[in-house]
Amino acid sequence: MSEEQTLIKTFIAGNNYAFSLIYKRYVNELFAYGLALGFNRETVKDAVQEVFYKLHENKKHLGKLDSLKYYLLKMMKNHLVDIYRSEIETSNIDSYELSFSIKTTVLDELITKEEQTQLQAKIDSLLSLLTNRQREAVYLRFIQEMEYEEIGKLLDLTPHASRKLVSRAVKRMREEASIAILITVLCMIKF
Repeated sequence: MSEEQTLIKTFIAGNNYAFSLIYKRYVNELFAYGLALGFNRETVKDAVQEVFYKLHENKKHLGKLDSLKYYLLKMMKNHLVDIYRSEIETSNIDSYELSFSIKTTVLDELITKEEQTQLQAKIDSLLSLLTNRQREAVYLRFIQEMEYEEIGKLLDLTPHASRKLVSRAVKRMREEASIAILITVLCMIKF
């Protein structure tokens, strides 16, 4: 039995310390995911608290979880979509796509502030080339380190389709990065 499965089992049995460990492990990831989905800080804070409240209250109904991280991210997204649906006045919510944004942060102390700003601008520029869905898939794959099957479930796609979505996003960013490098090199050449 894995460490996470032991933690879940202990939590389901009613151990409050196990619940606090789960909270500490995932609270920041849920908060970052909610912000990335485009919701304001206060709404996300409330949603995170609601997710953990529901988790605690419904622990007996959890059954066997393969991934607690996936389960919590799914709960978070569902809760935020419910909030959004309650706030929207139209009945055609399915045609609306949530705006997914990723704010990059570079924490390497060896890079100067100017280099950080330039790197962040380049990454933001590359991410802006992607659709909201592609940005969310890239975030889930590379930031949250989720498997394609879990990404597919969160985005209502097959694992193959989620792999293809991430692959196309990475390909698009590589193409643009190659063009940017070429332009930089050409600008450096003196005629």
